[in-house]
Amino acid sequence: MPMPRYTIIDLGSNSFHMLTVTKLGNGFNVDSKHKQKVRLAAGLDEQNQLDLKTMEKGWSCLQDFRVLLDKIQPTKVLITATAALRIAKNKQLFLTRAEKILQYPINLISGIQEAETIFKGVSFTENTDKTLLVIDIGGASTELVLGKGNQVNIANSLEMGCVTWLNHYFSDNLLNEDNFNKAILAAKRVISNIKTQYIEHHWELTLGASGTIQAVFEVNQQQQLTNQLSLSLLLEIKQQCIQCNSIDLLRIEGLKSSRTPVFASGISILIALFESFDIESIRRSNGALREGLINMVFNQQTHFES
Repeated sequence: MPMPRYTIIDLGSNSFHMLTVTKLGNGFNVDSKHKQKVRLAAGLDEQNQLDLKTMEKGWSCLQDFRVLLDKIQPTKVLITATAALRIAKNKQLFLTRAEKILQYPINLISGIQEAETIFKGVSFTENTDKTLLVIDIGGASTELVLGKGNQVNIANSLEMGCVTWLNHYFSDNLLNEDNFNKAILAAKRVISNIKTQYIEHHWELTLGASGTIQAVFEVNQQQQLTNQLSLSLLLEIKQQCIQCNSIDLLRIEGLKSSRTPVFASGISILIALFESFDIESIRRSNGALREGLINMVFNQQTHFES
């Protein structure tokens, strides 16, 4: 008898992901994973309307995912949409067609639900009894979660992400001190609204669960700049970005070309977080939203409570 397969689809603000796994002891084995850079958040205009071109790109990706679902025939499917579709005024237009394509319901989850699920994903994959601060910089939101084990103590979802910050502060394509400073200052203003909730608590380890942190890790691994992911490393990488002058010309050893457009904006948010919370170093996490969703389907949950 074949092992049950579980498929997670995440309609993220930067990329759409499809992950199929089988349960393996207390963990899981990845059968297949697929990713497309849709950059949904980049399609939001000043009135927070998603443009048709971006929606069509998203629907096209989901048609590919539907073909894969037919081949895989998973036992259970859980689909979520996050910040870009929370923000979009015309979200229903996109979601109605998306559900027709996929032939499954899509859970449009709140920022808090997203933050708590990210933390579940981290606790599912990390074997630690330490109090954690978990950071996830997405395309249109940044989640900050403080907790221990399976217990979430504080969860916030901030309306800033690497795609929206790209649109707001690097829209001229230039990598200079002025654009970085504006992006960092704006991020600090957003963080200031929730900062006191966290500084009243003590945490032992800061974990990063986003593409930005993965990209910083890869750059440092390639260049061997520091022993840990620290503020000094981020400032060094920022200077390397500035030396490239523009996003089109951004070439840093260890940085994947697929990450280039949103790298500077993601770095700006990460610097703001380090400076706002006096973070000494951050460690890359193996888990995040999708791992939290896997944990949910393993526990027979295929929808979110309102």
